[in-house]
Amino acid sequence: MRRLVAVAVVLGLVLLACGGELTLTEYAAELEAGAAAMNGRLDELDAELSATNGLEAAKRYANERVVARYGFVDKLEGLDPPEVISDLHNAALGIMGRLADAESALADYVNSLESATGLDTVWSTPLGVAARSADEEAVELCLAAQAEFDRTEERTVFEGVLWIPPELKEIVTVAFGCIQEQR
Repeated sequence: MRRLVAVAVVLGLVLLACGGELTLTEYAAELEAGAAAMNGRLDELDAELSATNGLEAAKRYANERVVARYGFVDKLEGLDPPEVISDLHNAALGIMGRLADAESALADYVNSLESATGLDTVWSTPLGVAARSADEEAVELCLAAQAEFDRTEERTVFEGVLWIPPELKEIVTVAFGCIQEQR
């Protein structure tokens, strides 16, 4: 029994040592992968919907968008951002949570429909407008995050300066693909 407790304590210490805050580069890479997965899935769904018609296709489309959105929110919640980017991370969590909730409410509306009549105006309903508005906020934040990471390239002037801490010299290159045309 004592041996089991000792093993558990050692494993706990190892996990604590391995866990914790990500570097800015690690965080950006995880964020980029999550955004690419979500955006890729949304782009697939858009292509599938344009190739099909009908209420069942619209319901599947709406439900799968919600899955993609909440999947990204889950990814964000699982990240431990570096302190320097924590405000941006928290803003992203808030905006992406609102977007996922808005798309979920829209999906509930689409799932309540009994015929395909009016499907072409779903995005014009108050729920559709709310989802689009939340999406615009998310795109604005994404562009701001992209710009923030792009600014790290200015740090190249600090290469070789020994007294500047490594985290202040870290250069991060990511491509979030905030706008569909950029993907």
